Amino acid sequence: MTHLSLLQWLPLGTAIVWFGLATYQVARDRYRTWTEVFYLALCVFVGVYGLSDLLFFNTPSYYVGDPPVYDAAAFERARLAALASFTSITLGATFFMLFGVVFLTRMRNALFLTLLPPLLFLPLLWSNLVVGFHSLEPDDLSPPYVGDWNRTWYMIWGAYVLGHAAIGAVAFFLTYRVVTKQTKKLRGRMRGLMLSFILVILFGSSTNLIRGATGTEVLPLFSTALMIPGLVAFVALSPLSKERLSIAVRRWKARHYLIKAAFLTFDDGTLIGSKVRPGETMVDQDLFSATLDVIQNFMRTSFPGLRGHWLKSITHGDYTLVMERGRRAYLTLVITGLETDQLRRQMRDALLAFEAVNRQVLLNWKGLAEDARGTDEFLSEFFLEEAYDDLPPS
Repeated sequence: MTHLSLLQWLPLGTAIVWFGLATYQVARDRYRTWTEVFYLALCVFVGVYGLSDLLFFNTPSYYVGDPPVYDAAAFERARLAALASFTSITLGATFFMLFGVVFLTRMRNALFLTLLPPLLFLPLLWSNLVVGFHSLEPDDLSPPYVGDWNRTWYMIWGAYVLGHAAIGAVAFFLTYRVVTKQTKKLRGRMRGLMLSFILVILFGSSTNLIRGATGTEVLPLFSTALMIPGLVAFVALSPLSKERLSIAVRRWKARHYLIKAAFLTFDDGTLIGSKVRPGETMVDQDLFSATLDVIQNFMRTSFPGLRGHWLKSITHGDYTLVMERGRRAYLTLVITGLETDQLRRQMRDALLAFEAVNRQVLLNWKGLAEDARGTDEFLSEFFLEEAYDDLPPS
């Protein structure tokens, strides 16, 4: 196998790594918060990018027969594979930026506006980018092929992708600075993630941009280089150790809200348990739980489109009720301040763990709160983050 033959198959590794990350996220129930949705979209689009490049690099020759005759259908397949590559990495860069920004801060509706530029830009790219293709092999007929791009549109595309990648990388760097103040154990993993981003930008994008800008004859390696951060991301963002990045970020962001009370309720509205911050005055806890259940049922009855769905939050004045639903129970936190994706993830993980311990009790629920095990410990977990309030501000 020649050097070029090996390089043209390497994007398959990138596709496997990033589709594997996407599958892993879904298997771990990591697709319910905006941070997780953007990360999942990033994984999918980078995987599609690797697969598209694989198809493009290995497109059969569009000169067939002896003597060779131009095959328009084969040429169109190569063009579509190339445009699929540009489209997927453009959207991947957008979701990388959104993931980094929301991971550092929080989700705001205004961030959806960042999806408008690619939706407007991509049709223009499809119409103007592809000029033609040519082979890197000496016979000038067989793959791997490289594209001949309109240089102006290619540079506009490169500026867009690198700009969004830079914003996402800066957001991760700021997160890195905060997280490493909390725990030294994560410092190496975050540094590795940052290093992988830099390597991809330097080595991967450089081959694409140098070739696109100068016409140098080299096989673009961006899709191959993206295998590196995929592997590092798996280590940095997955639960391979007790000290995880998501937990450190949650502890940092816990300074942005204060939990006043926590209520655990069964599907039928029965209160399983509750805990109130010392010094806080709350309404009767059974009445609170029953009223909340009435509100949920009222919304689903009054608006047929909401059937099968549940309220996620209610805000009144300075207070926000944050709700997460498990399989047979739901958890409500009363907070002041700003809720975060990390808080919701903590709520859901803890709720599913509680339901696993009390599976038989909840399956045969008799309305007796004392039947459930570990309720007080479960609710107390949400009042422990205050131990991190003395962390330096971001």
